[in-house]
Amino acid sequence: MAKPGDIVLVELGMPHGHEQAGTRPAIVVSVANRMMLVIPLTSITTALRFSAVHLVTPSKKNRLNADSIALVFQLRALDARHIRSRIGSLDARDKRELNKLLDTTAHIR
Repeated sequence: MAKPGDIVLVELGMPHGHEQAGTRPAIVVSVANRMMLVIPLTSITTALRFSAVHLVTPSKKNRLNADSIALVFQLRALDARHIRSRIGSLDARDKRELNKLLDTTAHIR
């Protein structure tokens, strides 16, 4: 079972509007009762123009093969059955930066 901070390959299914879709890497934010909150990743760097995004550069620990943009604004819940495999895990710096973004964007107002 994946844990928070893991980077996993997930199947997001068919898109609606501008949602991320298909099989892609995602960052696990939390796990509860086989449900997971994940942040989809994209390698399309023009996504950096949006707010609530973070650039994750490849490292030995995360095992990504390209610069990837964490789309925090597309946080979504998935059943664990959507996970295909574990890729790696976030570096400490990326965890800190993503937690800051989650703290500033994920509040019920």
